[in-house]
Amino acid sequence: MRLGNKIKFKKKEIIFSEGEEYRGFYVVIKGSVKIGKLSFIRKEYILHIIKPNQTFADVPLFEGGNYPVNATALEDCELFFISKQGFVDLLKNNSSISLKMLAGFAKRLKSLTVRVEDLTLREVTSRLAHYILDEIKRNGTIKLPEPSLKLTISKTNLASYLGTITETLSRTFNRLQERNIIRVHGKKIFIQNLPELQKLVDQV
Repeated sequence: MRLGNKIKFKKKEIIFSEGEEYRGFYVVIKGSVKIGKLSFIRKEYILHIIKPNQTFADVPLFEGGNYPVNATALEDCELFFISKQGFVDLLKNNSSISLKMLAGFAKRLKSLTVRVEDLTLREVTSRLAHYILDEIKRNGTIKLPEPSLKLTISKTNLASYLGTITETLSRTFNRLQERNIIRVHGKKIFIQNLPELQKLVDQV
């Protein structure tokens, strides 16, 4: 039985659009993917940014219906597509996979709760600090003398994800640099004062 196949997408290429017939879900192997929706005035709201080893578009597998959101490659991506029918057949013979998927849903629900808290209770500075801290934890540089990360998405997309506008995001980056909490060199962000960054995350 063929479960799925690898597919490559170029930066900005649409993976699927809201309302398309559901075919299956994806696992990110390389690159990153944005999941978003358009408002009635065609303004995009980014709901999730999916990184390597994370899945997306798996909820309709159980809920039914078409794709409820849009998915677009933020950079050149390599994904593993898993067909709906192939995976359902696999689940029928392997209940342990179902339990692992439930654990994954629970983890994402927790992450979504934190994100809603960020958007409703935190200022933009705190939201940006939270994003930076999560990224340096993800890429394993947090214990280095000067933790760092490389922005793989545009400031426009990052602003949308953080629930703000590009101009406000740029001013926030500048303020963090003026306070010597971070320094920015092109797409790279270096953390000069990790304790102060953590204080901003804890600030509500």
